[in-house]
Amino acid sequence: MSMRKKLTILLTVLALLYALTLTAFAAGPNGTLSVQLYSWNQHTYTPASAEVVKLTLNGDPLSGDVPAMIQGGRTLVPVRLVGEALQAQVLWVQQTGQVILTKGEDVIVLTLDSATAIVNGVSTPLPDGVPAQVVGYDGADRTMIPLRFVSETLGAQVEWDQATYTAHLTAELTETAPEAPEEEPETPSQEPEVPADAVRITGMSWSDGTLTIATDQAPNCKVTDLGDRVAIDFLDTVLSEDFTGCTASDTYLSDVRWAQHGADFYPGSDYTVRFVLDLAAGATAAGNLTITTTLTGVSVTTHGASETAPTVSINPQDYAIVIDPGHGGDRPGACYEGIMEKDIDLAVSLKLVSILQNQGFQVIMTRSTDVEIGLYERADLANAAGADVFVSLHSNAAENRPDYQGIYTYYHPSSNRGARLAQAIQTPLCQITGGLDRGIKDADFVVLRETDMCAVLVEMGFMTNHEELMNLTDDSYQQLLAQGIAQGIVDYLTAEAQANA
Repeated sequence: MSMRKKLTILLTVLALLYALTLTAFAAGPNGTLSVQLYSWNQHTYTPASAEVVKLTLNGDPLSGDVPAMIQGGRTLVPVRLVGEALQAQVLWVQQTGQVILTKGEDVIVLTLDSATAIVNGVSTPLPDGVPAQVVGYDGADRTMIPLRFVSETLGAQVEWDQATYTAHLTAELTETAPEAPEEEPETPSQEPEVPADAVRITGMSWSDGTLTIATDQAPNCKVTDLGDRVAIDFLDTVLSEDFTGCTASDTYLSDVRWAQHGADFYPGSDYTVRFVLDLAAGATAAGNLTITTTLTGVSVTTHGASETAPTVSINPQDYAIVIDPGHGGDRPGACYEGIMEKDIDLAVSLKLVSILQNQGFQVIMTRSTDVEIGLYERADLANAAGADVFVSLHSNAAENRPDYQGIYTYYHPSSNRGARLAQAIQTPLCQITGGLDRGIKDADFVVLRETDMCAVLVEMGFMTNHEELMNLTDDSYQQLLAQGIAQGIVDYLTAEAQANA
């Protein structure tokens, strides 16, 4: 080998070593982490590395079980760590993969894996397109959000120290009054006292492929797909003293188990209740379960993987849809031949949600169990979630006209969008079900007037007509109703997207 060639090889090796040295020194001063990035849409984890970021708030260190980190050139932080430190309320909506932060009049809605947020009702691109995302580290999964975007929207200032990879947050916070010291210290108890406002699981039931876990207030849930089973964790939650469980099994679900855990289960949650759903052989969480969180608990519905559904040419993940089953609880609605309207409305709604979620849409239900929800609460929930479409389902009645049949769809008289959505639903709904088309009408209903988004109310048929009542209670006809409404929603969103292109 010639001297020139040896020199060339030596210089190449030295250059490689120099480059590797620069790469090592380029890592952040706080080190790197091996993490798992979770795809909300694909239900898969991808290994990755991330540089660690330190946080301070008003000069004090701010840290949690999963540290802040850099991903995609942006600093991501655990949503509850920073959101609650800045005195914002944090709501997790499992069925849509959305995090809602509320502070004063400011409302931020972040959707997992979406590069767009909704701030006070306005769609806003996230810096560099880096979305909120789930990151797994050291056995814990946390929802991570863009630090600067969220903090500054909540009124904080963010300063970056490049030398130490530290983000310094400054914010005006409301001070809480210190508790008066006790005259004599008490012996500490082994477990923290359960606060009066803790969420309590009050009951559990299984009926026709739906498992219902009832709570006395809106729960904070974390759902984890573990392959052959699914874990549903209720944070800051206890089982009520009179809680009674039940068995649950069918083609897709083999068993359900539950247990009360303490502070060692989730850092920051003194009490956690975990439900474990064991899947039957061949079943998957993504294909055979629909898990819905509402203001009064969680429902899990089992279903086949193949459902008749509309063809979608738009990106479903760009849209959030609120489905509102009419009545509920002590307000049963119309009641004929021993059949209550609230039960029909809920049954069709659950089928509709299943179709839309299987297509990839983000769907929220105002109720998924037999509970009473106020009309204004229904609208408030839809507004807080920044939904694109609101559809309320009802069953009609005409006491003095038992011969009346047919389907109506209502919209608010002030909404041109509502009229378009009403017609978009009315046409395929009547075609698919064969129901009598009584057209669309305007009405000043609360849920149509108080919702900020495009909203309609569907009257699916007359309970006062025996033939139509039998249809409304028939499972296969309910599926047709759900398919027709789903097709109308997709038709409307597709037409709006094309018109705005």
